[in-house]
Amino acid sequence: MVGRWWGQTLAFGLTVMSAQAVRADELKAPQNVNAEPGNRQSSQLASRSASADMKGQPRQALDLANQAIRADARNPWPYYDKGMALAELGETDGALAALYAAEQRFAPSDRWARSVAIYGRAQTLNRAGRCVEAVQAYADYAQFVGKDDPRSAEMARRYAMNCQTRVRLRRPQRPRRPRPRRPRPRRPPRRIVSHRARSRLPESKQ
Repeated sequence: MVGRWWGQTLAFGLTVMSAQAVRADELKAPQNVNAEPGNRQSSQLASRSASADMKGQPRQALDLANQAIRADARNPWPYYDKGMALAELGETDGALAALYAAEQRFAPSDRWARSVAIYGRAQTLNRAGRCVEAVQAYADYAQFVGKDDPRSAEMARRYAMNCQTRVRLRRPQRPRRPRPRRPRPRRPPRRIVSHRARSRLPESKQ
């Protein structure tokens, strides 16, 4: 499911992402397009990594992304692919670190690629249920694309609100504490005298 989610962004970019037909869980990873200059081997491995992730093979995608990084550590897309694979494997902190690395390596002029890395970070946090951090990441994305794509910015704000609402609905109610009962005063035990013993007592004590 997560592999399909990242692949649609891969094919269409943020313009399609902002369309009403696209839902948060259907956004998928971008292709290795407009990548920073890197050697051919790194670019090919990064493209294979993205393809493996779309096919629902996150471990293979992670392995290929690591190979692409070793081939050329300057290429930002293998870091993005690595982040997507780790997110699908549930390794949220590792995914965030890879996405930050990708964002830092994209050229400042490649605003689309940088926005995809920011959005990937927000969605990774959302999927992990870390809504406080996700809301901030969505805000970063909305601020980054707000002037160029206000519809995408508004979409990100809605996703942030949905994350918060989902957490509130899942939050268990505190059980009511039972009121402590007042201890009853203990009465001294009554002395029981058997009928046979009573017959032996003097008349004054009967």
